[in-house]
Amino acid sequence: MRGRPKGSSGIKLRKWTIEEKLEIVKKHVDEHINYSLLSDTYEVNRGLIHAWVKSYLENGEEGLKPKENKRNLMANLYNKKSLTDLEALELENFKLKLEVERLKKGYTVKGVGSNKEYVPTSKMNIKSSKN
Repeated sequence: MRGRPKGSSGIKLRKWTIEEKLEIVKKHVDEHINYSLLSDTYEVNRGLIHAWVKSYLENGEEGLKPKENKRNLMANLYNKKSLTDLEALELENFKLKLEVERLKKGYTVKGVGSNKEYVPTSKMNIKSSKN
């Protein structure tokens, strides 16, 4: 077995501010301090520092800002305990549109959660040919 076992690197997971990222990146870019030394000094994964440097060189300080995660907006409605009439209609509309799209692709879903099963709508899902 080569290297350290996964999970035993001793580096803690944490969120880094833009200022902290910028300080580390500038140490590498301006002072040419290598990734290993920066990693040990600031207790940051070398790969993460490399990603920050690359992003900084491509996009400037803007590249060090956290990116917004794409969220499933309908997930909030699914998880909400009590829905208004409008929200209930929006959720039902979303479910129906989803079902139509699945049928267009030739499958439907049976079950929920981890018990989901994707079932083809027909055994032969091929285009008919003209003779």
